[in-house]
Order: sequence, then structure tokens, then C-alpha cells
Amino acid sequence: MSEVEHKIVAKIINAGKEYVNGDIKVVALKPSSVELKSGELLLIIGPSGSGKTTLLSLFGCVIYPSFGEVWIDDVMVNSLPEKELAALRLKKIGFIFQRFNLIAPLTTLENVMMPLILQGETSGDSKKKAAKALTKVGLQDRFQNLSNDLSGGQQQRVAIARALVTNPEMMLCDEPTASLDLESAGIVMKELKDLASQGKAVAVVTHDSRLRPFADRIVYVIDGGISDVPVEVIT
Repeated sequence: MSEVEHKIVAKIINAGKEYVNGDIKVVALKPSSVELKSGELLLIIGPSGSGKTTLLSLFGCVIYPSFGEVWIDDVMVNSLPEKELAALRLKKIGFIFQRFNLIAPLTTLENVMMPLILQGETSGDSKKKAAKALTKVGLQDRFQNLSNDLSGGQQQRVAIARALVTNPEMMLCDEPTASLDLESAGIVMKELKDLASQGKAVAVVTHDSRLRPFADRIVYVIDGGISDVPVEVIT
């Protein structure tokens, strides 16, 4: 891939997160430096409670760092007001969660339309883009299905389409395969790998070491810090 396809779209520099409750200080993430690049699938591996979701949350501008810097493109987001952070998330970042977070009363197509509606697009344009996104993940025959009518793997692919529909630079995935069987997990990871090959910056947080073959780059997180030592969580 060319250098342009590997541009840095987000980075944290010596950043971390602490929570204080009275006299007790809990370090969720020690000072860490990681880059997220377009055209790559970054796998963030670590056991539960290791700090990997906190790392992803910093990239996703869901939380402010307690120290260090968080950059999205050429903007340092540390001091941005929440309203501007929300706008940045909506425009630049797609989120995929373990629980899918689909809205049950809505059809598959309507679920995928939601981010576009929030951005102010018309219903007609939103419907066209949502249909295209669902087709891209192989669900062109499921537009009118409710989430309860879909398998776990299909629901996760709807979540991918919803994250993809606004054409964000980054796709951040928190345990996207944890509740899936091995076959469905493989399908979802191949979809994410394809997105990376198309130029998206994809970061996947997982405790499952079996996903390593899908990664272009791996970061290991243990005891609240980045480690160069491979972490075997699930064999």
C-alpha cells in the first residue's frame, strides 16, 4: 500500500486515564502511545480489566484523558467541549459493539439510516446510502427484517453497515466477536479486514488471541499498560 493509505488518522501520546474516588485512585490506563493508521486493522489484545477498552475509548473521544494528548487527524481533542466531541464522533468515527446496540422496533434498513438522519440528511438520501451499506456486507435481502429475525452474525454485520454508512475514517470495535460462534466471528472479521484494505483505519479490541491472523498490527495491553509481550487470553 502507498504511504497515503497508511496515514495516521489518530494517535495518543503518553495518554492515560485515572479515576479518583475519595482517597482512592484507580489507574485504568497508564501512559501509553499508540497510532491508528488508515489501511490497517489494529488488534488490541488483553484480558478483561486490562485497560484495552479505555484505550479504545480515548481513540473514540468517548472519554477525556487524565494526562497526555489525544489527536484525531491534526486536532488535539483534550480540551474540546463535549458538543464538538460529539460532532467529531458522528463525522469521523464508526463504533461497533459486542452487543450490537441495534434498535429493536426498527427494521435493518432503518437502523442503518439512523446516523445519517442524525447528520441531517433527507430520508430519501439516507435510505439509498443505508441500502448500499447493507449490500456491501451481504445483507441486501434483509432490509425489512427486524433485529430479532436475524442471527447474531447478521446483527453484527448490520452494526458494521451502520458504522460504515457515514463513511468515517475510523472504525472502532469493542469485542465485536465475543458473542458469536467461530464461523460467524470469522465472517465479521473478514468484513472488517476488507474495510481496512479499502483504506479505513480499523481498531478491534478483543480478549481472543485467535483473531491475530486478521491483524496487520497488534498492541497488547496488560495491567493498564501497553506491552510488547504477546498476551495469550483464549487459545
